[in-house]
Amino acid sequence: MASVPPSTRAPDRQPTATWLAVVRAYNLCDAVMSSRLAAQGVKVVEHEVLAHLARHPGLTQQALAERVFFAKSHLSGLLGQLEERGLVQRDADPADARVKRLSLTGSGRVLAAQTQAVQQAVVEAMTSGYAQTELQRIESTMLDVCARLEALLAADRAAAPSAVSPASAPRSRPAPPARRG
Repeated sequence: MASVPPSTRAPDRQPTATWLAVVRAYNLCDAVMSSRLAAQGVKVVEHEVLAHLARHPGLTQQALAERVFFAKSHLSGLLGQLEERGLVQRDADPADARVKRLSLTGSGRVLAAQTQAVQQAVVEAMTSGYAQTELQRIESTMLDVCARLEALLAADRAAAPSAVSPASAPRSRPAPPARRG
């Protein structure tokens, strides 16, 4: 039996099919979250800010930008809008008055709890029916994929530092807080 030369073999489609499944799942999750949060007058990005500040009050704008994968300049406008709505406040850092610490107002905490309940319901719908071991395997695989992609991004930044900035990098969800260190 003659072997087929590598150049004429059909490409392995499984990696691409897997990648497309992950992208589709992300996009569908984002669409469901957008739809459900819109009922509360909140965008996904606003939910991300509210959720991070609920879990980590007192973050600086720079630290928050790193967690939500936004450029600090883009986040500034969003924070201004949330501040105008009475959801976020900026307070001077007691150790350095030039630094502003972000926190939620009472209304912000209420809205953050509501949007986190929406997120929890979506997560439960996505994961129900899977055994704990299956979820752990998916998490482990996705963390490995993230590590590989972070290595690629770091290499790209090292090769052309001005070409890849946090603002030009694709928007993605941060790792769960327990994984953030």
